[in-house]
Amino acid sequence: MYVVIVGAGEVGRYLAEILVEEGHDVAVVEADEEAARQLDSEMDCLVVHGSGVNRSVLIQAGVKKADLFIAVTQVDEVNLVAAMIGSRLCAVPLTVARVRELEHYQAGALQAEDMGLSLLVGPEKSVAAQVVSLLSFEGAGEIRYLANGRLVLLELPLSSDSPLCHETLAELSSIFPEPSLVAAVSGESGLRIPRGDDILRADERVEILTSPENIDEFLILSGKPWHHVRHVLIIGCGSIGFRLARELERKKIYPTIIEADRSRAEWVSRKLTKSIVLHGDGTDPDLLRENLEDVADAVVVLLEDDEKSVLVGLMAKHLGAKKVVVRSDKLAYAPIAHKMGIDALISPRRALANSILHFVRRGQVAITHMLGDHEGEVLELKIPKEPENSRLIEVPLKDLDFPLDALVGGVLREEKAFIPTGETIFEAGDTLLVITLPSAITQVEKLVR
Repeated sequence: MYVVIVGAGEVGRYLAEILVEEGHDVAVVEADEEAARQLDSEMDCLVVHGSGVNRSVLIQAGVKKADLFIAVTQVDEVNLVAAMIGSRLCAVPLTVARVRELEHYQAGALQAEDMGLSLLVGPEKSVAAQVVSLLSFEGAGEIRYLANGRLVLLELPLSSDSPLCHETLAELSSIFPEPSLVAAVSGESGLRIPRGDDILRADERVEILTSPENIDEFLILSGKPWHHVRHVLIIGCGSIGFRLARELERKKIYPTIIEADRSRAEWVSRKLTKSIVLHGDGTDPDLLRENLEDVADAVVVLLEDDEKSVLVGLMAKHLGAKKVVVRSDKLAYAPIAHKMGIDALISPRRALANSILHFVRRGQVAITHMLGDHEGEVLELKIPKEPENSRLIEVPLKDLDFPLDALVGGVLREEKAFIPTGETIFEAGDTLLVITLPSAITQVEKLVR
């Protein structure tokens, strides 16, 4: 696939890295000369210096042969015009534009198809949903529902008190509730797909595929304390913070919000009548201490400055917050942040990339879930009900030519979800949950075509 990306900021660069790593041909258009020069020296893709709304620049980038056009600059209007040029004047089949004020377009008369585009995308909705999921329990980790809610993927940090540590996965299978599978492990050397002789260690984070009724038992096995979150303190109320607060109100959780901009705080207080909105500096230790003492089980830091967000999160943990979730697009901070007590990092950049990748892989790939900083993915793959050349059916799993850097963690067959064994034979119409490293994604996708 040939992809043209307009904008080499954090999101554009991140998408380019993912798509290049997966073996696609990528061209990036960037208006800033220095940024374009730096990207050209660091990445194996075509980099064109110029404006994304200049047709000649886009033609230089190869837009006329593009299968996919993605506009992700910091300016909504540039993204919309660039994507419309790609769609209407250059006949690109798939066009995506990032729109920060996404609700403005979705609530009004203009939809993507009205502008000749395939998709308008913004990270706010998916990030807010991720935080709500993280706040469903107190303590570290994350819960993601898969296969229409019939299976869950638990991301759990392991403490030295966890009975899961220092034993091989084969030995641990006897204490795991059924059905369960350790699908991936993240440690100092990055994300890995484990095998039966793999040993889990303290301070690693495990991705466990299991059924929803087993969640509580695994939270206990992780060795980390947990309780239900009742009170939430949100620091920073931009578009993500506002959507999060609104979602929490719908769940009868009424957060306290600290917003530094007075006019924004006043606007939010008019819109969120059941939340407490304070105008103040969320980085002030005294203000933070006062609000933690009064109400907060959990603190969500949504400042746009990554370093400041992490620092405030650490301060909140030091002051006694039981759960701390921090916005940061620099997921390289994650290992240090986790060791110092931050329970979860959320990334709008990753959420936006997830939305775009989900759209790009539509068809046999139903849903994608990113693991870590694109260290791995969970793909929900649909075997066609009338497969023509599928190599996945009529052969036991152990005999399939499946990539080493991937595994089938779960199967959804009609209304039943289960974890396969080596003897499992897949059937037409099955949905497979495949955990894969980036190096194996293309091979996995080919198996269902």
